[in-house]
Amino acid sequence: MKDDSLKAKEIVDNRDFENMVSTTKHPEPGEYVITGIQAGNLRGERGWQKYIGYVVQVRKKVGAFGSDIVLLRHPDGKLGHHENQSFFRMNDFWLKKAKTLFPDEMTPDKHEDYSQPYTLSSGYPETGKIIYNTENKPPRDDRPLAKITVTNADGDKTVTIL
Repeated sequence: MKDDSLKAKEIVDNRDFENMVSTTKHPEPGEYVITGIQAGNLRGERGWQKYIGYVVQVRKKVGAFGSDIVLLRHPDGKLGHHENQSFFRMNDFWLKKAKTLFPDEMTPDKHEDYSQPYTLSSGYPETGKIIYNTENKPPRDDRPLAKITVTNADGDKTVTIL
């Protein structure tokens, strides 16, 4: 494991659940955060750095199940699209360590150009830091997470959608 990867894992392992961003709020543009668990990256398979980033843009209520879409700039310079995701703020000690993962010129103030649109992988360009009520939003996926079907002895079925 490379030194930066070890450093990123240490930061992720020290997420402070007392500093979790409320589900009724969102992290602010320019704020450095750690994400909650990520499907396909539970053990850092895609890199521990993918858990750390600063907020570039927040798209209100257009993500899966009505969550916000939060675009994070990760230490590798790539923009990550996070929805239906938890976020954790860092205290000064961990924030200082997290910032060392980014190149010096890659800060919210130096690197981001909010006069240009940010685009999700499937399109949907938006300009600005916090986007409300847009016509240019991806289709929401509000399909149920699970469905339980119980078949009674008499053959009647009860379906519960979660």
